[in-house]
Amino acid sequence: MDRSSRGLARSILSNWGTFVFSAGVNFVLSPFIVRALGQTQYGAWVLLVSMVGYLGLLDLGVRAAVTRYVAQFHAAGDHDRATLLYASAVRIFSLGGVIAILISAVMALLVGRVFNVPPELIHTARIVALLGGVNVAVSLVSGVYGGVLIGLERFDYYNATEIAVGAVRAIGIVVALRSGYGLIALSLVQLAATLVRGAANVYFTRQLYPQLKIASLVWDSQSAQLIFKFGLSASFLHVTGSLMLYSDSLVIGAFLPIGMVTYFAIAGNLTDYARSVCSGISQTLTPRMSALQAGGREHALESAVLMSARLSSLVVMPIAVTLMLRGGSFIGLWMGAEYADLSGRVLLVLAVPLLFLAGYQVVAAAMFGISKHGGLIPIFALEAFSNLVLSIFWVRAYGVIGTAMGTTIPRVIVSTLIGPWYVRRTMGLSLRTFWISCFLQPIAAMIPFAAASYAVERMWPANNMLVYFAQVLALLPLVALFAWLICFSRDEQRALKQLVARRPS
Repeated sequence: MDRSSRGLARSILSNWGTFVFSAGVNFVLSPFIVRALGQTQYGAWVLLVSMVGYLGLLDLGVRAAVTRYVAQFHAAGDHDRATLLYASAVRIFSLGGVIAILISAVMALLVGRVFNVPPELIHTARIVALLGGVNVAVSLVSGVYGGVLIGLERFDYYNATEIAVGAVRAIGIVVALRSGYGLIALSLVQLAATLVRGAANVYFTRQLYPQLKIASLVWDSQSAQLIFKFGLSASFLHVTGSLMLYSDSLVIGAFLPIGMVTYFAIAGNLTDYARSVCSGISQTLTPRMSALQAGGREHALESAVLMSARLSSLVVMPIAVTLMLRGGSFIGLWMGAEYADLSGRVLLVLAVPLLFLAGYQVVAAAMFGISKHGGLIPIFALEAFSNLVLSIFWVRAYGVIGTAMGTTIPRVIVSTLIGPWYVRRTMGLSLRTFWISCFLQPIAAMIPFAAASYAVERMWPANNMLVYFAQVLALLPLVALFAWLICFSRDEQRALKQLVARRPS
């Protein structure tokens, strides 16, 4: 196994390790937080997080530009240009942080007038909104260093930090809530975790890229132009992503009782975990595509996209199938029987796009890596607009289910049709090849697993979480077997056997 392959495997495994840890922590914390706060306060928390989350739009694509060009300059050995780019990014984000705090102060004044926040929570909500703005400001500046680590493809260090900070954050939340504190304490714990994460990323940047002069904060107009040329188009994609990520909770908070946000958030959190699994692969693709392009290996770009998309599908589809067929019973065991029905039906709708997630996340990551993401702007903008309009239209008639429908339909269309079409247009990869490799073959491989999961749910429903997970694990070999038989050619099977048999030198 060569150094490049080992580095890619290390990055993917570290991403998945972080996901497993984060999912495990959130799995334990979520019902604890809901019970400690109550349905109304938890709904208010999700609503405020969604509202403040829009301040992340001040990123302006700067972090994506840092990742893309650090990967390029580092591969080319041009450390002076990397330093100038880094220094300009820090100054841009420092200004963005000040703006974030000012906007959060305005949000704090308006929160009780726009959303259905109970009067007794308005004062608390305003403090939480302001603390959220400070949190975003810190995240922006420290995000430059995280972008450098990802540009170096050192996901192992980045994810080790995430795990350590996540553990401290979880302990802080438990202590705060058991001590009788509420939303303000949660906000302070989040802010403390962000500060620790930022300090760790600065330290690792110094250690792993000593040629980068992080003490330099020189403003370089050419670097700034490079950042904004790449970053503004990336920012538009970030805007659309934020609209889709946070708009559902805001729509529910505006048109329904705030407690209904909790039912939607429970299902939405589970689908977010599944997307994180796919991100474990797709995130490694952006710097890898940049490095391949910088090294003159354009011929390898197509195979990198196909392999990443296929692996993403094979990893995420079993999760999607389980959530669709058995999500309601899982929520009942996890959060309580009172959430099983409504949150389970929301989850069924939201899980459908997960079947085609590779056509969305992998395509976007690949286009970022080769600076061809600008053409995705109108596509994702149309999806975000459709999401918002359909969610508002259907929430009146179908409640939280309608909001989920407004999210699902545009996402499926983009993932299955428009995203693959853009890859064909940009890289010449045929639609037929993409669909067969990334959708049709993986779906065919999932059929035995889906049939067995349905039978288990009907005939042997789990009465506790241990039995539930044991059932899912017992059925997963069906995925591996049929994926091996259906999704990989004989040459690929032979290559994979050789890869597993070899030991790193």
